[in-house]
Amino acid sequence: MELRRSFDEVPDLKIVYVIPDNQWNDKSTRFVESFGMRDRILFAVDPGSRAVDLLGVRLENPEPIEEGVPHPATFLIDRSGVVRFADVREDYHIWLDSGFLREALDAMP
Repeated sequence: MELRRSFDEVPDLKIVYVIPDNQWNDKSTRFVESFGMRDRILFAVDPGSRAVDLLGVRLENPEPIEEGVPHPATFLIDRSGVVRFADVREDYHIWLDSGFLREALDAMP
């Protein structure tokens, strides 16, 4: 939520959260709705984790409940579809600082 709030003043920014189809459920839907995030954060359900595989971020040795789940990853993509920044992490407890992401966003052409 901190990340979303830090970018509220960027009117044309869209955040896309890719989630494997086996992880999308009623709880996920309630979470999205509870924070009113549908206007700025788009949740893209990834059938069969195809996007996860294309990006090369699938967990290597997942527990059964994690099958198809990606490593936490952040990509900044410009209007032309060019990836301008990528960060892939193994520890989902540690995220990029929103100030650092804001600087990377401001540096994009």
